[in-house]
Amino acid sequence: MQFVRAIVESSRLENVVEIPREFKNRKVEILILPLHEKKKKKEFNPEDYEGVLNLPPEEIESELREMREEWDRISATDSRIFLP
Repeated sequence: MQFVRAIVESSRLENVVEIPREFKNRKVEILILPLHEKKKKKEFNPEDYEGVLNLPPEEIESELREMREEWDRISATDSRIFLP
């Protein structure tokens, strides 16, 4: 990440930001970092993904069944996993 570091007289910043009394008439260090704003997430719409896999329903059901069986097997042997 890029940033800017500068040492300046605090009087140069008085019109930009409120300077604490303890910093007045002194040299101060300033760091300028980019602001990481959260991007607005697009609302999820499952219909946007319809047909992406191009798998027959039987194959999807088979895969889901195998995943559920795997979770059942793991949860039966690992007491740290709680499945209601």
